[in-house]
Amino acid sequence: MTVKIKFANRTEVGKGKCRKLRVKGRVPAVFYGPEYRDSVVGSVDIKELSPVANTLNWETSMIDLEMPDGRVEMALLRSVQRHAITRNILHVDLYQLVKDQKVKVAIPIRIINKEITVGVKMGGVLEQPLREVDIFVLPRDIPSEIVLDTAQMTLGDEIFVRDLEMPESAELVTPVDLPVVIISRPKSIAETTEEETEETTEVEVLGKGKRKEDGE
Repeated sequence: MTVKIKFANRTEVGKGKCRKLRVKGRVPAVFYGPEYRDSVVGSVDIKELSPVANTLNWETSMIDLEMPDGRVEMALLRSVQRHAITRNILHVDLYQLVKDQKVKVAIPIRIINKEITVGVKMGGVLEQPLREVDIFVLPRDIPSEIVLDTAQMTLGDEIFVRDLEMPESAELVTPVDLPVVIISRPKSIAETTEEETEETTEVEVLGKGKRKEDGE
């Protein structure tokens, strides 16, 4: 889903001027990108901005940014500054996307069916050491998120970055050997398995020693 936002120019800067803009329901903004080497200073309507900025996937939500001259630019939010206490939006940075130019984005990873995961039902612990993955990708292929269904994962199973389904134009930036999801064995099972391994190794060693004595 692409959200439409109108961008208005502003010539006055400073904390006081920005505060007045916010009182009027507008958020100070800066727009920049490959074709806008000199950043454009402006503002956007908080009502138009909120549906994007207040979502979990705001960094990957496509925006049709209508410029003051009527031109519509593809854009992404690059920065959302908020008040430390009220969490109200104070300022945003918008980045221009160019149709045939890849852009680096951080794609969030969302897990579904945690509660019915086979390994979890067996007493395992579902761990997610990686929450997002960085890629270079064409604007048309930017996914809002990567969804992983862990329902069939069992004890000891792992999903790595290399296992993730990516858009056709995507180039991974995040190392492919990093784990994304792990179903860890419960401590009791892990200790039992370790003890069994040690016992088996000890028997093998003793067996080898005995065979050596028999051959003497």
